[in-house]
Amino acid sequence: MDGASGDVKPAILRRAAVGGGAGVGSGGAPSALLRGWREFRRSGAPVRFLCFEEGGWVHVSCEAAAQLRHAFQERMALAEAAYGGRAFLFDFLRMVRIDAATAEEAALGWIDDRGACFFPPPDSGRKRKRDDTGEEDEAQSSSGVEERSGESRGAAWSDGTGKKKKARGAWGKALRLEENNRYHQVVSKLFLSYGMAPRGAVITAVCKVAHGTRATAFQQQGQLLAAARGAGAGSAKFAWYGAPAEDVAAAAEHGFARVNALLLGASAHGDGMHLAPPQCPYTSAMLAKADETGEAHIVLCRVLIGRPEAVPAGSSQSRPSSDDYDSAVDNMVNPQWYIVWSKDMNTRILPEYVVSFKCPKLQMQGSSEATSKLKKLSPVARDMFPTLLAEIQKFVPSHKCQTLQGTYNCFKRGQMKKDQFIRFLRNYIGDKVLTTVAKKLRGY
Repeated sequence: MDGASGDVKPAILRRAAVGGGAGVGSGGAPSALLRGWREFRRSGAPVRFLCFEEGGWVHVSCEAAAQLRHAFQERMALAEAAYGGRAFLFDFLRMVRIDAATAEEAALGWIDDRGACFFPPPDSGRKRKRDDTGEEDEAQSSSGVEERSGESRGAAWSDGTGKKKKARGAWGKALRLEENNRYHQVVSKLFLSYGMAPRGAVITAVCKVAHGTRATAFQQQGQLLAAARGAGAGSAKFAWYGAPAEDVAAAAEHGFARVNALLLGASAHGDGMHLAPPQCPYTSAMLAKADETGEAHIVLCRVLIGRPEAVPAGSSQSRPSSDDYDSAVDNMVNPQWYIVWSKDMNTRILPEYVVSFKCPKLQMQGSSEATSKLKKLSPVARDMFPTLLAEIQKFVPSHKCQTLQGTYNCFKRGQMKKDQFIRFLRNYIGDKVLTTVAKKLRGY
């Protein structure tokens, strides 16, 4: 390698070990190497390379980027390059740039000629030595550095008197704010001013969510979207997330575990996380579930939409329709729902405040008394649907089977009407599959 000229030449590759868990991480999940290989194979020709430095994504110099692009198109997984007076090894599979002099690693990402973004998991952003131990990684995840990174937007970590309050147990490390705290007042006003106060809603608590590494991941995603789509695409919006208490607790403590589309049934605009704009808290509050005391919970989040596309109600879409889009909305002109796909929900949604409230009129919507008025399952339906689903699952991929079963469970609990469930099946599976299954069950 000629360090002065910035020439790039492929590095010698060593065969990766196969078997013995090399391709599978703990719990059977694909390893980082396998994930990187899939991304490498899927990517088009890169037009921009970026490395994470000094808290932000920085473009690799044009001359080095052109040479890296050539190596990438030759399907070389490793390449050497020099720029800025320093020599580096670029590992496209692990998505890291390694400093030849210090062995420090920096996260590597790129944007291809179709506008698709390829970046490593959020915890890959910091620089580290190649011989760092796992203990150091664990220490970093529990340090206060990442938590403080979320305070730059004016997060309230105290009760307004300078004293930190004990965390509300249900929300992990979240801090309960006093009513005289300015952020408590702002969030409360936002929640009550748009239709909740007339419905008799009363706020019982406002808690500030502790971010940890999520704030860093969210900031990185904003920078990536801005680099790929323009400055406006990297700007975060506020939005409300509604779900049962256990899902709210998971989101506040460590991240979203599942999308809330199933709660909407056939009204869902794809199989993704549905969040309502700040002026529509009632829409998301309807997805909350009150406990025995009548208390329910909703989360005010910041969300990165990027470039959205319109997705109709009843759609089975679970990812962008093309690399031209990042998320979805129900209506491009006046959206009532922002939809973030599951692959992005823990990097493009940042929970900020958990609002606990009581709302008698809202409880009526979700009470057992109301749901009991939904059409009961007839014995014929109880016998028909399990058999129908068992046959359908032979024709659809496993990820669709999970969604099918979850929606059917909602139907069995009386949370969805029969006609809604049937409409969902037709939209999600398609009439062709349903016709095939029906003929098979009838012996045709």
